[in-house]
Amino acid sequence: MKEKTTNEVLDLLLARLKVDQSNPVANVQRDWIEIVGSDLATHTRLLEVKRGVLIVKSNHSTWSQIVMMRRKSILKRINSLYPQLNISKIQVRTSS
Repeated sequence: MKEKTTNEVLDLLLARLKVDQSNPVANVQRDWIEIVGSDLATHTRLLEVKRGVLIVKSNHSTWSQIVMMRRKSILKRINSLYPQLNISKIQVRTSS
């Protein structure tokens, strides 16, 4: 039996949860690893997109700082993949 990729598993999960995959925010969540890299994806997650602001949660302040240091490349990648979201800022919240 062929092993499923992460994206295939996420697609199945989203379908079971009846999440509208045509929603670009759902696609950003699905593509999070490719957008930010595996190092950041392990320690962060997308919370929401609100009025052009990407809101991210990290598990430690160090990872929050790394997100902010990489914000230009993250914004460039997201806006090239999902220009309809028109994201101009990133806000990071740190878990306590």
